[in-house]
Amino acid sequence: MRVDFHRAVRGCLQVLGCWAVAALLLGSSAQAQTQADRLYLSYGLSGGGSLDAGGVHIRERRSLELRVPLPPVVVGRTYLLPSVGYETRWMGADVPEVEPGPVERQFHRIQLGLTVVRPVAPRWLVVAGVSGNTRTDFKSSFDLSLDTSWVAFAMASHQLGDTPGFGVTFGVVALWPFDTLPVIPILNLTYNRGPYVVEVGLPRLTLLRKLGDTVELGLVGALDMQVLRTRFEPELRAAGASYLRETQVRVGPTVNVHLGRDLWLSSSVGLSLINDYALLDRERDSLKVPGLDMGPAPYGRVVLGWRPGRPQAKAQGSRPAR
Repeated sequence: MRVDFHRAVRGCLQVLGCWAVAALLLGSSAQAQTQADRLYLSYGLSGGGSLDAGGVHIRERRSLELRVPLPPVVVGRTYLLPSVGYETRWMGADVPEVEPGPVERQFHRIQLGLTVVRPVAPRWLVVAGVSGNTRTDFKSSFDLSLDTSWVAFAMASHQLGDTPGFGVTFGVVALWPFDTLPVIPILNLTYNRGPYVVEVGLPRLTLLRKLGDTVELGLVGALDMQVLRTRFEPELRAAGASYLRETQVRVGPTVNVHLGRDLWLSSSVGLSLINDYALLDRERDSLKVPGLDMGPAPYGRVVLGWRPGRPQAKAQGSRPAR
């Protein structure tokens, strides 16, 4: 049995969306428009709103993210896929009785990851890996144990049928430190045949219809959870606040346009249905402060992505699996 490198990479891309479940829960967003976007640069803008607690008004939130895959390393039939990512996020709030003005923060996240992929059968891949995330505002004193989180995952990807493009991925993800669950089961279904692209699972939902080879129209949805250590006001520090957790659930129509040479420009304008905040202590337990739900808000995103290997995938799509 022989499995070529392109099939192994395509199978690995089917599971990267599941890996993003754990990354999101630790504050790493997965902003690619589809799982095939290996390299991407994204800019997002989310509307603000008011919180019931203390009459706080949340300003517009902005984010800029870059993800870069590093050259793979092949050892026999095992593929090592390193990656690096960077994100910066701007957040601000108008807080009554706080001088001299609004509270503003800029957070930075640096992510290093390594994924190991090994084909074990003509339609099966075993995938495992680890990633580290460091988040800081570069103004607070850096603490390795408080500002760094880790994700480890193990899963299997199975191609359904003889033709690539339809597969299921399942496995588990372990988080440290964690604020909800230490181990999370994951399940993801991917369908990319003919004119349709469907990705169903957590933290993303993608439903696209291809119009020729240059345009994709559809609907995207995503869960984005950030856990950020920041500088709080004295009153909140006295209450034990060390982290701010932001949860967003977004959904909206999207348009993807092929620019040539594997480059795609994606744009989406929709609604953040959930915009919740929570204050956490040093152990990442919620302080259960009421009134931190901002309610729905509009959002917009633009993504420049790189999808390698589309011609090869299409050419091999009609061949029996080896």
